[in-house]
Amino acid sequence: MGSENTEKNTTKIDLSVLMSDFLRSARHFAYLGIVLVLVAAAFFGWNNYRSYSPQYRASASFTVYVTNPLQAEVRTYNTATAEQMVKTFPYILTSGVLRDMVMRELDISAMPAVSASALENTNIFTLSVTSDDPQLAYDVLNTVISCYPSVAEFVVGPTVMNLLDESGVPTVPINSRNTVSALEKGAFVGVAAWLCIVLLFSFARSTIHNEEELKRLVNLRCMGMLPVVKGYQKGQRKAACPILTAGNDTFGFGESIRLLRIRVEKEMREQNKKVLLVSSAIPGEGKTTIATNLALALAQKGKRTLLVDCDLRNPSVAAVLGRKESTGLSAYLKGNASVKKIIRSMETENFFVVFGGTPVSNAAELLAKEELRTLIAAARSIFDYIILDTPPCSMLADASEIADIADCALMTIRQDYASRDQILEGAELLSGSRLPLIGCVLNCANRSALGGSYGYYGYGYGAYYNSYGKNASHR
Repeated sequence: MGSENTEKNTTKIDLSVLMSDFLRSARHFAYLGIVLVLVAAAFFGWNNYRSYSPQYRASASFTVYVTNPLQAEVRTYNTATAEQMVKTFPYILTSGVLRDMVMRELDISAMPAVSASALENTNIFTLSVTSDDPQLAYDVLNTVISCYPSVAEFVVGPTVMNLLDESGVPTVPINSRNTVSALEKGAFVGVAAWLCIVLLFSFARSTIHNEEELKRLVNLRCMGMLPVVKGYQKGQRKAACPILTAGNDTFGFGESIRLLRIRVEKEMREQNKKVLLVSSAIPGEGKTTIATNLALALAQKGKRTLLVDCDLRNPSVAAVLGRKESTGLSAYLKGNASVKKIIRSMETENFFVVFGGTPVSNAAELLAKEELRTLIAAARSIFDYIILDTPPCSMLADASEIADIADCALMTIRQDYASRDQILEGAELLSGSRLPLIGCVLNCANRSALGGSYGYYGYGYGAYYNSYGKNASHR
């Protein structure tokens, strides 16, 4: 019974995840949907306009009588004759005899559509000719009327056709352009194509949705989960990322950071480690925000903490803290600045920062220098904890270049962002450097991942993490 309940719960979660992926993909491809609908509707409308050909129909109605005097007075026989003429009409047309006679008479190379019908229980017989040329439709009708009796005589016997009514040369086409219908069809096709793309993208997504999936994938302890936070206000101006300060806790974000700090500190204290490397699989997962806030949380507890921005290609710590710093680690490694000049004391007591400085392209070469190892070795005797904010480990070699100066690593994984392969590749690269991974952080977790324990803090936090190298404040 228990296994049945587990199966049902798993199915429910999978369906919930699938629906969440579908809705997220739908929002992601919303503009594509609009474009597809407009393009398909325009194409169908244009095709309807281009291919439209007005069709005209000329018709005439007759009463049909047999010429045999013994049968002419029998009404049922005349009715049967009309019905028989309708039944035999297609065969007479397809036989080629009538068609050839009409085409020869009018000197035309193709025969328009000709049809016949009889009014039920009467001897009234109607002929119709449809063509894109109204005059040709009328001429063919008259020629068929004149030629048909002689051809039909061999099938139904001698008959007389008395004209009751005729349409004359038609002036109004029987078919309309119907642009509205074409546009509706196009819009439907556009929506269907968009839905197929969204569904394919949803099924193809292979990301992390919750803590259980994270544990199954990397087999690491989840040290904490940070909720999504709507546009954070720092004082009177909007900050790039939520920052933990003594008098300003952004909803449950501060509690999540403090819980992360407790677990990380306990793990590092038990293993007698001081230097923590914080990285992520790919750009945009929020590693800089986590590294900065974790360092702040440690400092607020009274631990002398140094935060070092080692992401020299895209230094972001300064922007996260709302500072504009041009002198930092890159200048020191180039020999243009002293250690004393690059270690900055911040407003929060016990909190010190080495900013990245001016972005460089040869980051891996600079990070491999002995000067960095000298700096960290000296810092070990001064600070209780050293947090290294490094570039994404699955894309750049920079993180593995400085793995030897760290004691352990913490991996940032943003919910429903990096693919499972990218996460595994990042974890393997860090492990390949023989750097112990103490755990990971699930960032930008929504209500389903948090399990309702933290509540829901709105959308928007994840929107700040854009592509690598665009704007450091997004990191």
